[in-house]
Amino acid sequence: MTKLLVVIGITGQQGGSVASLFSQEPGWKVRGITRNPSSPSALAWISKGVEMVQADLNEPSTLLSAFIGATALFVTTNFWAPFYNPRTLSLLKENQTLGEYCSDLEFRAAKNAFDAASQVQALERIVVSSLVDAEKLSGGKYKGVYHWEGKAAALKYLKETYPDLAGKLSVVVMGNYMGNWLEDLKLRKTEAGYRLALVGSGTTPLPHIDAERDTGYIVRALLECSPGKTVLGAGEMISWSDMLKVWCEVNKVEFGGFDPLSVDQFTRFIPVPGLGRELGEMFAFMDEFGYAGGDPDVVRPSELGVPCSVTSWKDWVERKDWSKVLKA
Repeated sequence: MTKLLVVIGITGQQGGSVASLFSQEPGWKVRGITRNPSSPSALAWISKGVEMVQADLNEPSTLLSAFIGATALFVTTNFWAPFYNPRTLSLLKENQTLGEYCSDLEFRAAKNAFDAASQVQALERIVVSSLVDAEKLSGGKYKGVYHWEGKAAALKYLKETYPDLAGKLSVVVMGNYMGNWLEDLKLRKTEAGYRLALVGSGTTPLPHIDAERDTGYIVRALLECSPGKTVLGAGEMISWSDMLKVWCEVNKVEFGGFDPLSVDQFTRFIPVPGLGRELGEMFAFMDEFGYAGGDPDVVRPSELGVPCSVTSWKDWVERKDWSKVLKA
């Protein structure tokens, strides 16, 4: 009997990876959720044989019918879309920051998905892409990592409110995107070689993932295991400094070194209001406490006990075109 996987976030890197893999997986059918079934991205999925249905995480009444018949559900939510939308500023309450508002919005979106999922009788498994509570795990030191906070709070809500649904749950704590190196991380070319400046020591091994490829493989591995697993979304655990060394070796350029920044220094380099503090505290937390905050229940893909194909940093670098970065 064919199983149905419903994918929330199918137009993003994570959801797209899951849909791409499972649409080719024997015995599975994929249904994607979209606000606009006539959009180019939705039509592209339809052309690949994926069912697309209209639903909105911010409209709870639309979700149950979109989930009906699902064997499994993949849930990821988007903090950044409202963060970068200029209209969001007009929606803030008095003394509310943009990060706080977007975190609350993300929590409500995930909550709506979990409320609906709890009513789907046929549902056997739910896989949630989440992140840890940086404020709690740092003892209150890092309170501004809002794009982690909403996800962590929603996952806590699911576990506390729906014990039956929690019994079907597996979690991916998604690591840093390798793709950020193509655009978002700014390398500096100096006479001594290429340098990278970020908050932290630059020597702490951190999880990095080819989200466009590997998310689907991690989700498949989780569905082949019994529920209750929390896995780190990582192709490789590697420090920022070592990543730069590998990048330099592949591109045959000199390695200049890593420059550690404080959160305040990093904030001054980011022109988007609130973004520098948000990301700076994130980098500081992961450097000081580890990406998963030292949670012993978070395992790596290789520890799941089933095959899980993920991408190493060197393999990813070798596959990409770095001509624009090298010319900058």
